[in-house]
Amino acid sequence: LILPLFGDDEQKWPQGLRVVLYMVGLFYLFAGVAIIADVFMAGIEKVTSKKLRLWDKEKERHNTFDVWNPTVANLTLMALGSSAPEIMLNVIDIFAKSFYLEGMGPGT
Repeated sequence: LILPLFGDDEQKWPQGLRVVLYMVGLFYLFAGVAIIADVFMAGIEKVTSKKLRLWDKEKERHNTFDVWNPTVANLTLMALGSSAPEIMLNVIDIFAKSFYLEGMGPGT
């Protein structure tokens, strides 16, 4: 386990100092997750905003169509992103056990 960072010596520090340090650490981690989520969402918006331009022979003009339905695309990619940790754990477990299904795996 990583915490406490300084072993038993940390227990001798004043409790108020430890609370402040842990809160600063938590804020730092949550800020990192927020930044990564913003970058991820910018990528999703870039992918789902793709348009297709086709020539209409009858009207003799170009028509522009959305390739993705934005709502369905965002929900699908959000579900995949939220399941990514579980998917990676299962993949690692399968490779670690030489593709022998036990406990975790594709069935979970």
